[in-house]
This record gives sequence, structure tokens and C-alpha cells, in this order.
Amino acid sequence: MAGDAFAKLIAAKGLEVPKVLRAFHQRGGGHYSGCAQVQSGNGLARLLTRILGFPPAGTAVPFSIEINPVDGGEAHIWNRHFGPSTTRSSLRYDAQRGCVVESFGPVLIDLDLEVEDAMLRVQVLRARLFGMVLPGFLTPKSAAREFVTPEGRFGFDIAGHLPGVGLLIRYCGEFDL
Repeated sequence: MAGDAFAKLIAAKGLEVPKVLRAFHQRGGGHYSGCAQVQSGNGLARLLTRILGFPPAGTAVPFSIEINPVDGGEAHIWNRHFGPSTTRSSLRYDAQRGCVVESFGPVLIDLDLEVEDAMLRVQVLRARLFGMVLPGFLTPKSAAREFVTPEGRFGFDIAGHLPGVGLLIRYCGEFDL
């Protein structure tokens, strides 16, 4: 099956996804550029997100994303460039568990998708650190969505919160396919 991990989960769940979003995920790779806005949380949140490679806060930040297939297309490396900062993760589809697994070094996050109001929503199911499942109070919560902008561009609004800490990171923006 062609496409990135999200395309595989979209197909497995039979989700009706807007054409622009479907095209992006079915390509299974590429380089895209646009602009983003980044918000960060309190001091602890900034420390945690910097350890995981997330960028500092900023407005009108030049943004690009490179998605490269690895392991014969079974996984994809996502490099998100926010000005001079790069956030790197690996995503793969886990058919046995019916989810996408995103890894940021030793942190693995199991993700699920749903479509609501023509937006693709990404939800965190569970998180693991060095393979150990984290309890709920250490599992990030997601308010992530992908959508088509009024101009027909790919829009994203990705936010992560941690119970007891609050906002970890939020970045939103858009780019052309």
C-alpha cells in the first residue's frame, strides 16, 4: 500500500478525508514549504520540548517539511524545519494495533485518526518511554488537526499538552502541495 503511515491508517479505517489531505499522505514522501507560528508553554514545557527537538516560540517562522521513506516504505522520517530548528521523528503504521506509531528518540507515541468537520484529527492513545507504557499523567494529550485552508492549501494545527504541565508545544501553519 502506497503512502505514509497516516495513509495506511486512513485506508484501514475507511476514512473519508478531503482530497488535499489524502494526496499529501498518499505521496509517501516529498518536500513542502510554508510558514508557521510556534507557541511554547511554561519553563518545564520548554525544557521538555527542547530535549525532544522542538523549536522555540516564534511568529511567521519559515517552515518546511521533508518526508522520506525508510525500510522499504514501511516507515517514514519526518523532518520539520522551523527556521534553523529541526524536529525529527519516525512514523510507521502498526497494523496489529491499528495505529500509527511516532517515535522521537526513546519516546514512542501511539496515534489514532478520525475525521470531523472535514478535518483529520490526530489523537494520542498511549505513550512509551524506552518501551515502558507511561501512566496517564505522563502521557501527552493531543489537539492536532489537519485541514484544507480556504485557499486550498494544506493546513495544520498541532498542539501537545501534558497533564500537570499544560501546553508543551503548539505549531500551526500551512503549505502548498
